[in-house]
Amino acid sequence: MELPIRKPDDKYLADGVYTAAIERLRTQTSAHDVRIGIVYAFDYRTHIMPFWYADSRMAPCSVRTLADVLHASGFEHLRIILQQWNRNFRPSQAVLDGRPLDVLLISSMQVHAEKSYELIREACTLGENRPLILVGGPKAIYEPADFFELGPEPGVGADCVVTGESFVLLDLLETIVAEQHGSGSMRSGFERCRFNGALDKTPGLVYLSPDSAPDQPIAVNTGIQRLLRDLDEVPMPDAGYRLLEPPHSGPGLKPHPLPAKKVAWRTPIASVVTTHGCKFNCSFCPIPAANQRTWRHKSPERISAEIKHIFENFGIRHFFSTDDNFFNDRQTVIDLMSGMAQTTSKGKPLGKQISFYTEATEFDVHANQDILPLCRKAGLQAIWFGIEDITAGLINKGQTPGKTTELFKTMHEVGVHPMVMMIHSDEQPLKSPAGDLAGLLNQADHLFDHGAVSYQCTYLGPAVGTRNIEPAAKDGVLFRKVAGEMVPEAYFDGNHVVASVNESPWERQVNILRAYGRFYNPLKTLRILFDRKAFKVPRLICQIVGQIGLLITIPHLWAWSRKLKNGPIEPYEGLERARIPMISLDTGREISWAIEKEPTPDLNLPIVRLPVLQKV
Repeated sequence: MELPIRKPDDKYLADGVYTAAIERLRTQTSAHDVRIGIVYAFDYRTHIMPFWYADSRMAPCSVRTLADVLHASGFEHLRIILQQWNRNFRPSQAVLDGRPLDVLLISSMQVHAEKSYELIREACTLGENRPLILVGGPKAIYEPADFFELGPEPGVGADCVVTGESFVLLDLLETIVAEQHGSGSMRSGFERCRFNGALDKTPGLVYLSPDSAPDQPIAVNTGIQRLLRDLDEVPMPDAGYRLLEPPHSGPGLKPHPLPAKKVAWRTPIASVVTTHGCKFNCSFCPIPAANQRTWRHKSPERISAEIKHIFENFGIRHFFSTDDNFFNDRQTVIDLMSGMAQTTSKGKPLGKQISFYTEATEFDVHANQDILPLCRKAGLQAIWFGIEDITAGLINKGQTPGKTTELFKTMHEVGVHPMVMMIHSDEQPLKSPAGDLAGLLNQADHLFDHGAVSYQCTYLGPAVGTRNIEPAAKDGVLFRKVAGEMVPEAYFDGNHVVASVNESPWERQVNILRAYGRFYNPLKTLRILFDRKAFKVPRLICQIVGQIGLLITIPHLWAWSRKLKNGPIEPYEGLERARIPMISLDTGREISWAIEKEPTPDLNLPIVRLPVLQKV
């Protein structure tokens, strides 16, 4: 089950609306004195392969963008707290520029959700003096009601969940500030908006209905957001790097953020938004529906200026473009890469001073091999491919062994490194006969032999917001408890086997370690060192990083495999009821977007407005 989408003529904000909202907030000087903490929730149980290196060395784009937008809107007291740097952070003990926080913004992925709940509970220990708590991020998009009534006491939870992009937050803040009339706290202003219906005009919000009983909370969903069409309207990335909380073990905040000159040391990789969207429709991927089947991208001038600005002001040389499929549209690639290739910095071509990395499908890059030299000139050095299964037995996105061999050869000749992302599944054997590439280990060997620089292997499991999750729950494939304990949300990271019909799921878990060990090992390192034709420094570096990551990962995944083996394993037995029912403001009826729920009995509410949404 996927998120709904807006009608075709109502998907986008009108051009200029985003910029106008920023300018209006800049004029609301009475609100600029509020203290805002922006926290990226992080669960260290996910600090394993394949992300163990980058997760702490790349300040996430999501929270940096929020800081850029809020700073451009006139808010002067901001701080970004990354839990991967500040594991002991406590909102109740945060003092920013001499005062406690007025607003706590939390961004969370599903795998980090439990840490976000802890942050919310901890902030609520302040009672009536607590900050306004707003939550966003992927977890909020797909399961917003999970952030309410977290316990153990009634009323412990977030105030509002933002299920859209940064414009939704801007619209919410503007509404609250207008209701304050220059007096009162942000939280009291929000409460007035919640009770008088002022929030209803902003699609992309979820909050507790003021009409529901305390012992029977009901969430109100104001609808699917409208998307920003022109991504150039987002402020340039700057404040997000100047407002980072320095790494430390204390519960509070330091008097000053991380100095700009130290940013590149702590976060040597910069994540940048270049494009959004993908033309493929994989059943295990929620991204196309979240983007409402749209294709958006920044202009060549903007992305070139953005990378140049970060490089010149913070000294960061490595840029990871958070694309869903960068080669989704040929002309977009040509335009963006041409713009970057023509950009200079300090009298030298920018592409010779920075490294640009992105994600794409093998099919699209293979079809556009002729523009790889242009991409290399622009600074492109590596592409992460979601190949999944080289034989296309799991899903067919146009990948074949022949295309892989041809494309990887061309890429190495050009100087662009192929990085592969594979998926192991119940149907895939660990090893197949010689000449048959069906086996997991056979594919790992084949990819290494033909030049793959890095290797990622996850296990196929149903993700919230995809078409796979309801069938998995109904068929008893999705694990609810293992060894008497609920499966943590952190384990839905693709690294842990949390859904399987195999008789020995623990062996499937060990297979992931076997696959990594097949690709990353001392023998492969020696092959790289002594094969002069194939020797590449990046391959050697990735081998070293991969082997260190494997040593970190083995104890964790081995322990999980033991639990799977010893059991018992208790699966979900069909769909469940929502812990907190969610009502559509458009229809007045219960909804369960992104993951289907059993209807809540005796929940009869009137229709408030006519429907304006359509299902995918």
